[in-house]
Order: sequence, then structure tokens, then C-alpha cells
Amino acid sequence: MAVAPLAGLLLPQDGAVSDLLRVAGPALIYVLLIAGIAVLGRRRGLGSLSSDFGLRIRPVDLLLGLGAAVVYELALILVGLALSGATDDRPTSNLTVFDSVALQAAFSVVVVVVGPLAEELLMRGLVLRALRNAILRRSGGGPPTEGRRRAAIDISVIGSALVFALLHLHEAHDLVTAVALFSATLLLGLITGWLASRTGRLGPGIVTHALVNGLALTLALSV
Repeated sequence: MAVAPLAGLLLPQDGAVSDLLRVAGPALIYVLLIAGIAVLGRRRGLGSLSSDFGLRIRPVDLLLGLGAAVVYELALILVGLALSGATDDRPTSNLTVFDSVALQAAFSVVVVVVGPLAEELLMRGLVLRALRNAILRRSGGGPPTEGRRRAAIDISVIGSALVFALLHLHEAHDLVTAVALFSATLLLGLITGWLASRTGRLGPGIVTHALVNGLALTLALSV
């Protein structure tokens, strides 16, 4: 099951859009998204994507991301088995396959590199942290209790994952695909949100997201 770029929400998905726009459009939107978050950090934060949003990648994140991606794919198999037992219909891929090798290569970079970076920066760097901080600030003026801290983490992880999943639903054109896509993106959001909360970095989640997208694209190309 594929995980498509969040930028598809802002672009029409029919044949009227040229192949070039299908690649350049999402790439531009992602770049603008990253730039916008950077500007927000400069105006409202410390002016550092690392300090404000946890955008750090360490060598160990490669191993953490790989392990999380394996867990994700195994869980996705269980979701697929549940769906196959409920209906004979099958979800369709939401990734574009191009005839042009050059466009396909560029699209692959957007899906596997630029997309995971931008989406994790937005969802787990900005949205998750904003939710968590909003809950912690409602502690009555004193330091938050351990229970509130845990609740803030749980709610922010689940909330950011739900937003992430909902933003992908526009890519589904039938009910089965919508259920499969929502389940897959929700699961990915929960895993990467947990990683971000546990490590304080986006690195593990970015690696996980990139590997998941890469496998989905590989499967789409192999069909």
C-alpha cells in the first residue's frame, strides 16, 4: 500500500495536469513548506530547525528507522489480511508511474527524500510539538505533573497521526482504498510520532518514512 506525498492535496490529480507539473508541483510545495516552517522558527522560536522542531539525524537513526519500517510493514500485512477478509475488492495505488525515466527518477527523489523530510517536519516537528506544548501549558501555572506529561505525549502523537492520515484521504477514489490508506498513514504517523517523542529527533521518523515510501514506490513500479 502506497503512501503518497502530502503535496498532492494542493494539486489536481487528473489527466489535465502535465507529467512535469506532477513532479515539479509537489517538489516546489515541499520546498516552500520547509521554508515556511524555517521562517516560523525564526520569528517565534530560536531560529533553528534543530532546536525548534527536532530536525536532527544521527547515524543510529538509520538503524532505528529500519527497525521501525520493518515493524510498520509487518503490521501493514495484518491490516491487509483484515481487509481481504472483509471484502473481495482491493485498494489501488496512489503513486504515479511515469513513462519517462527522467521524470520517474525525479519523482522518486520527491517521494523518498523531499516528501518524508517535509512531512515529518510539519507533522512531527510542528503539529506534534504544538499539541504537546498546548497541553503542558494548561497545567495551572505550576510545573506539569507526570500524568499530564504522559497525556501530552500520547495525545500529541495520536492527534498528529490523525491529521496526517486525514490529509491523505483525498488520494483515495473508493471506500476500500480510503480505509486502507487511512489505516496505513495513521499507523505510520503513530510510529514516527512515537519515535520523535522518545528520541526528541525527527531523524528516525524521516528514515522510516523514506523507507516506507521507497518500498511503496518500488512495488508500484513492479506492477
